[in-house]
Amino acid sequence: MFYFSRSHNRFQLSAIPFVTLGLLAAGSVPLVAPAAHASEDYAACARDLTELGVEAATAAAACALAFDPTEMSDCVVGVTDAADVSPVAAVSACSRDRRPDEVATCVTSIHEQLAVTNSQSVLTLCHRSILPERYAECVTGLADAVGYSTDDSLASCIAAGYRPQDVAPTYVPVE
Repeated sequence: MFYFSRSHNRFQLSAIPFVTLGLLAAGSVPLVAPAAHASEDYAACARDLTELGVEAATAAAACALAFDPTEMSDCVVGVTDAADVSPVAAVSACSRDRRPDEVATCVTSIHEQLAVTNSQSVLTLCHRSILPERYAECVTGLADAVGYSTDDSLASCIAAGYRPQDVAPTYVPVE
């Protein structure tokens, strides 16, 4: 024979209206504020890019496709301030990267700490790197510690990687 407490049952019945009201109240919160903020982000992005000399159509396309348009335009501004690259090349790299803020940091830190002869290659390699900030630390660290040139450091750090060997078991007898 099963016995249930009546007070437990009353609590369940009285909680249902509160949960229902809570869900209805949460669904009625206006979502207008983020939409207004988003339009300002796209406008600021387009304004920043056109002030750098990017054509209006290119700026509009890059800002429209960006997940976070202000982050992308900040990347372009940071890269063009630090490096001697065209704004269109910076838009191309920053708009196609998943971490545009880190790309700008990478380019800036390499240019601040090392003598760079080819800014376009620094931008390209920072963009190609999976972790741009860590890539910049590798480049500057190798140049300082080992005495590598900037180009040698760039090449060594982009080629670095763990390549496992002898992972699978082998049944070939050892002689």
